[in-house]
Amino acid sequence: MKNLIHAELLKLRTTRMIYGLALAALAFVPLSVAGAIVSAGKSGGGPALGTGEGIRGVMSAGSSGALTVLIIGILIMAGEFRHGTVTSTFLVSPKRGKVVGAKIVAAGLVGTGIAIVAAALTLATSVPWLASKHIHLHILSHNVGMVLLGGIAATAIYAAVGVGVGSLIRNQTAAVVVALGWVLVAESLLISFAHEIGRWTPGGAAAALDGVSRDGLLPMWGGAVLFVAYGVAFAVAGTRFTMRRDIS
Repeated sequence: MKNLIHAELLKLRTTRMIYGLALAALAFVPLSVAGAIVSAGKSGGGPALGTGEGIRGVMSAGSSGALTVLIIGILIMAGEFRHGTVTSTFLVSPKRGKVVGAKIVAAGLVGTGIAIVAAALTLATSVPWLASKHIHLHILSHNVGMVLLGGIAATAIYAAVGVGVGSLIRNQTAAVVVALGWVLVAESLLISFAHEIGRWTPGGAAAALDGVSRDGLLPMWGGAVLFVAYGVAFAVAGTRFTMRRDIS
């Protein structure tokens, strides 16, 4: 298993698109921080910066690249089918369950790495900006530390979910379109207009996990439990599907 994980990480290190997506994920962070700070306390914007909710809204920018990490997870699995390398992969490592498991671990590691850099970038962008407004953050406070940790966890889980989606939907383009369409359109509408349903969706759980208080969503710990459950469910489903289905 260890060798398989190393092999998957090597594939990622030699794939240019992964670097581009990682940079795109990080590029969203300062933009999200700027948007949260500029709109805070204004009509239609977030809570005032001097409140705990306002600070959490700014810190949640650390998870703004999570959807890009979801795409990375999809590409790790579905890319094998698109480029026709899946046959040779399973010939070298015939135990498909271990191969998919290695991809999930590799995706989680990459997602965690990107999330940690995103959290650091969030602090580097927001701390001096807020200080200029006479708002001084305590890094270990609940409003900062917990939100950043929640964002890191959510991003890592999104990577694992992406591998599961890529296993279930082999066509890479279709998998990306379906995943983004569900998260950006379907779940957004459910979270906004049907709280009782939206709070139980993967996106609703991830939104709760980032620590930002929103009406109708689960508490942070509830979002964590639910999103982990979704990550495990997608990973298991994707693994079983790949093991049982013909790869030709």
